Amino acid sequence: MEGRSKLTPEREAEIYETVVRLVGEHGYERLTMQQIAAATRASTATLYRRWKGKPRLVTEALRHAAPPPLADIDTGSLRGDFLEGGRRMAAVADDQEAVMSALAHASRTDPELQEAMNEVLAAPMAEAARRIIDRAAARGEIAPDSPGREFIPELLLASVLVRRTRTGRGVHEDHSARFVDAVILPVLGVR
Repeated sequence: MEGRSKLTPEREAEIYETVVRLVGEHGYERLTMQQIAAATRASTATLYRRWKGKPRLVTEALRHAAPPPLADIDTGSLRGDFLEGGRRMAAVADDQEAVMSALAHASRTDPELQEAMNEVLAAPMAEAARRIIDRAAARGEIAPDSPGREFIPELLLASVLVRRTRTGRGVHEDHSARFVDAVILPVLGVR
């Protein structure tokens, strides 16, 4: 893509960091591409050429700030993989709470943002969860056709987003470990 080659990785990282900060300060809905352009000292044309719009720019900025928490996990056990994933998710939730809340709220009425969040954030997490589950099935830890496997990505996201909304507290390692043992493993048929 022509737009991608014009920005160095360092420049993209600088833009991403500024975007995450701006969303945290202003919220997603009130933030404009013009504000982003001014704060990053980039033209709006450059931003649109590279990211096509605010939804993609903001979601890619969040992914840059908090890489997919389940990516590259392989502890050798299903429980170990999800415990490590939970630890990473807790860290991401604490660091990016304001941005994640703003995006979750805005995505309910913004189809472009919802699509970008699905492509950039949710799909990679679902794929990483699938790989973890497939490895567990190959090791014989769970049945290959476990009916609960399709719900794991949603359950993992809910454990972070719903807890903050319901209790006002973030997910911590202890909560995450209990969630894995009480919900994730039983859903996959592990007793």
